[in-house]
Amino acid sequence: MSKQYSIQRQMALLTLIPLLILTLGLEFILLHGRFSDLDQSLLERGKLIARQTASSSEYGVFSNNQEFLKTLAGGVLREPDVQGLLILNAASEVILTSGEISLQEPDALMNRHEPSADRMQPLRPAPEQPAPVKVDSKNVWIYQPIVPTQVAIDELDFSSSSQQIGAVVIKMSKGNTEKLKHEMLMVTLVGTTLFLLVALYLVYMASRSITIPTRELSVAVQQIARGDLSTRISIVTKVAELGTLANGLNEMAAQLQQDREILEQRIALATQALREKKEEAERANHDKSDFLAVASHDLRQPLHALGLYVAELRRQLSSTPQQHLVEQVEQSVDTFSTLLNALLDISKLDAGAVIPQRQSFSVAAMIARVACDYKMLATIKNIRLVIHPCAGNVTSDPVLLERVLMNLVSNAIRYSYSNGCVMIACRKRGNQIRIEVRDNGIGIAQENQANIFREFFQISKPQLDSSKGQGLGLAIVDRLVKLLGLSIELSSTLNRGTVFALQVPLTLTTESFRVDQYPTLSTDTVEVRNSLPLIGKKILVVDDDELVLAGTATILTSWGGTVSMAAGAKDVHQLLLNGEGWDLIVSDYQLGMNETGLDVIAMVRARRGKLIPGVLISGDTSPELMQSAGAAGHHLLYKPVKPAKLRSLSIFLVNEVQG
Repeated sequence: MSKQYSIQRQMALLTLIPLLILTLGLEFILLHGRFSDLDQSLLERGKLIARQTASSSEYGVFSNNQEFLKTLAGGVLREPDVQGLLILNAASEVILTSGEISLQEPDALMNRHEPSADRMQPLRPAPEQPAPVKVDSKNVWIYQPIVPTQVAIDELDFSSSSQQIGAVVIKMSKGNTEKLKHEMLMVTLVGTTLFLLVALYLVYMASRSITIPTRELSVAVQQIARGDLSTRISIVTKVAELGTLANGLNEMAAQLQQDREILEQRIALATQALREKKEEAERANHDKSDFLAVASHDLRQPLHALGLYVAELRRQLSSTPQQHLVEQVEQSVDTFSTLLNALLDISKLDAGAVIPQRQSFSVAAMIARVACDYKMLATIKNIRLVIHPCAGNVTSDPVLLERVLMNLVSNAIRYSYSNGCVMIACRKRGNQIRIEVRDNGIGIAQENQANIFREFFQISKPQLDSSKGQGLGLAIVDRLVKLLGLSIELSSTLNRGTVFALQVPLTLTTESFRVDQYPTLSTDTVEVRNSLPLIGKKILVVDDDELVLAGTATILTSWGGTVSMAAGAKDVHQLLLNGEGWDLIVSDYQLGMNETGLDVIAMVRARRGKLIPGVLISGDTSPELMQSAGAAGHHLLYKPVKPAKLRSLSIFLVNEVQG
């Protein structure tokens, strides 16, 4: 993330940096030129003094007049910056020393020929390279030859030349010049600093007219962004654009505040309307749940009795011409029963009345129960029902998952040909158990596989009878699977069969499973029972509805059982006092007067001291009832109960007790 600066700082930097660079550049150029002028002025003045001194000392050197030369030297030393004077004769011998100059300097100056940055060059000029001036950091030495003045006798004689009779060495001090340079530098630095401070102050004062309003605008924008639409800004600035921006910001905030107030009013009205709609929907849902509860009991009850009486009527008219008519009535009752169950189940699922109750349970036991429920139907249709259970517990809702499996098995039997096979199998896959329902029936075409989970969708197969259903079984399966958080897989080939599969999470704790713990369910080993499969068995039937009670007792009696009837716990208690005992109890769940079939079965078991098998029959399909029945070890059948299913379960339970 790049570093950010305030607008005032950026303006100061943009203004002062170019000004500072320009100021320092100009000062460097001016100071450099001025320093060069001072050095050059000192050198030129020294050369002038050296020439004048050489010219004036010609007589004194020629005549070796020391007094004259001393007087001349005294006048030279009084010149500014002149520090010393040497006068040499023609043999480069020192004939006069005056001022701060040593006697060794002439030899050093005249005999050293190596160039050096810190030492002087020889003052005696070579014929090919004269060296009249030498400069170091503190002094300047100027060498000036003394040449006698020549007066031409014959103006046409140009052959004569002057001969050097001596030399003058002037030592000039650079102290005053360096002091002057230092003073100039300090004055320049002070002036530059003052100039920059004044410029900085002017920039600061000029930027305040922009930065202060801009900062106020920034704060106002942040307050508006936080939701404070009452923010207004009032700035005084000479920048027209900032004033326009402030006015626009105030207008925008006012408009936003107005729009928010309108929106809040609309939201409040919409919320109130939604609350009313929600309450209305909740009332409708509650009414729907009440209706479903009533319909589930009041519609199933007479339909259950009707099915029992039709089954008994069919048995009694088995050898009469009216047998075909009874079969048609029975088929209509079965169709109506199946449709009613499916419609009520779908309504409950769509109303959200079914809530999964997840727990750990044995998948093998569930498969065995489903196969037990459908083995009679498979035998009637001459279809072999085979199971391949596996050890392990799964975590899900046992009631809802079993309902899924029952619908899949029922669907597989319904759409399989005679002499076909339906298999229920499971196997472990990692941390899940895969449950499959396979059949070798008619199969599902590819174009129909996306529609089979829709309500009332059926595969048109003329060779199948009308008992193929109403197209609601797989719709219920789809809803239940989604409710459980699972997914179902479909694999099918036309005229070769179908496989439905779903994977259920495997629990960490598993129970050992032995196949011999459950009945052998392959229809190859199912023997066709005689017409009196319950002969010699005592059965207690409990129901508070006289019609259902009589119908159930009649059909159980027709299968050879000795039936005792009771309308509630009071009648059962009286039968127990009379010393009666039973091999099987078939009871309605809701008996009235806050009595249930669970209470009746528990009372009988307690009095007789043994676990008499019990069958509960109810129109309530809630998962809670299924869990209560399973916890007590009872089998639960939902109204309307098909006589064949009741017959199969009764035979299995009484034979299990004997075994």
